[in-house]
Amino acid sequence: MIRLLSSEMLRFRSRRMVKVLAVLAVAGIVLGSVLGTIASKQPTDDQVAQAQRRRDRGVTNCVRKDGFHDAFGPRPADQTVQAYCDENIQVDDYLSSEQLRIAELADYVKAAGFIVIVIALVIGASMVGASWQTGTITTILTWEPRRVRWLLARLVVTAVGVFVLSMVLLALLAAALALGASVRGSTATDPGWFSDLLGTMLRISAVATAVAVIGSAVATIGRNTAAALGAVFVYLAVLESLVRGFRPLLSRFMLGDSAAVLISGHSLDVNDGQASIVLTTGHAATVLGAYVAVLVAVALVMLRARDVN
Repeated sequence: MIRLLSSEMLRFRSRRMVKVLAVLAVAGIVLGSVLGTIASKQPTDDQVAQAQRRRDRGVTNCVRKDGFHDAFGPRPADQTVQAYCDENIQVDDYLSSEQLRIAELADYVKAAGFIVIVIALVIGASMVGASWQTGTITTILTWEPRRVRWLLARLVVTAVGVFVLSMVLLALLAAALALGASVRGSTATDPGWFSDLLGTMLRISAVATAVAVIGSAVATIGRNTAAALGAVFVYLAVLESLVRGFRPLLSRFMLGDSAAVLISGHSLDVNDGQASIVLTTGHAATVLGAYVAVLVAVALVMLRARDVN
């Protein structure tokens, strides 16, 4: 099994599709960061002074209302209300959002999450679909006892490779934007900004990994990369949209909604005018895991029973 995993990892690293998508992603990161840096505007002295006055009034109101009842999170027992408000209300909160801010890196990364997930889907589908299209799968199908082991090994390698690639791309994006913010933006940070950024990167990479495995499983079932991509996009764009429009409460079982909740890190309130539900991150993770498990199981069964021809 170790030898099989090593072979699949070598295949993953050497695939042209992976290299091309990685290069295009890096080029997009560089271009987007440069454009964002150019568009970023430093506030004038008058704007800073006005924001400072508004911030001071905000701190005064916060203290007067006892920290807005811990509006910025639980206040430590050994921290005064004044210190709590001073720490959580910053001048940058009242400045124009036209400048890059290191404190908002997590939001920028979330905005790029969809692109990373699409890249993961393409890689996942091509990892299996290419074997069908080139005909190399026929050799594997002649060794019936090895079919399941082969697919599981390829799925594991695809998952690990996509997770690492996603983390690297998101880290590069965050670093490039942070560099731009240090040149023409704001370097002020909020408490916990880095843990929020890291958590966002991990959640997006986890969703991308799950989507890549789903793409591989669908490609195994459909025996074609394009068919897998088409099936996933039609399901997400058409079928889930129809279900969401006619039966909103069924969103708790939808792949797209679960992915969105995991990427945002916040619960989603869904209602149909008569009843409402809350889609939590835990529930979303369970739904996404169920999609992966079911599709992988179907792919294994079909691969096991498939004819050589």
